[in-house]
Amino acid sequence: MQTDRRRWDDRYREGAYTRRPWPSAILSELADQGVLPPARGARALDVACGAGRNSLYLAQLGYRVDAMDVSPVALARAADTAISRGVRVNWQCRDLVAQPPLLVKGQYAVITLIRFMLPEYARLLVPALAPGGLLIVEEHLQWPDSSALAGPQSERFRVAPGDMLDALLTVAPEAQAVHQYEGLREDPDGASVALSQLAARL
Repeated sequence: MQTDRRRWDDRYREGAYTRRPWPSAILSELADQGVLPPARGARALDVACGAGRNSLYLAQLGYRVDAMDVSPVALARAADTAISRGVRVNWQCRDLVAQPPLLVKGQYAVITLIRFMLPEYARLLVPALAPGGLLIVEEHLQWPDSSALAGPQSERFRVAPGDMLDALLTVAPEAQAVHQYEGLREDPDGASVALSQLAARL
């Protein structure tokens, strides 16, 4: 059986996501609305960053970004893009499921987890948020006919309605949701996706 690393490396070698350079809509929308904490050299973490579209965007906003992914091929592509854009990101190759990150308490103003199922995401990530920090999570949502949608076909890689907020409030009852959406959206490339989005401040 292929390891996750080998499978993702193969996908990136074959050109996966090369036509998706834009940041996730939830991230750019929150930035446009002034919801993101001030950058000014604050730290941000992009979990399962892939080829770095959100990491690079955060770095361009002025954050000091740590970015983690299982695929060295994806990270190499991300590093090349960072050089071409004149920004710096601390790229880290890590199997986030087999070896969940041990994060320093309160070190990040922003943490993003976009379209990657990380078991116990709230327990792992919430403690690393600084007071007033923002956690931004987007997952594929379970949908009656997901075969017509972009994203994973298996329900195992989609969240049920309400699951993300419930998981967060179990770990951090004081968390305040500043954005929550569950339903259909259209990506910039025209693909229809069913998404569960949550942005919460601690």
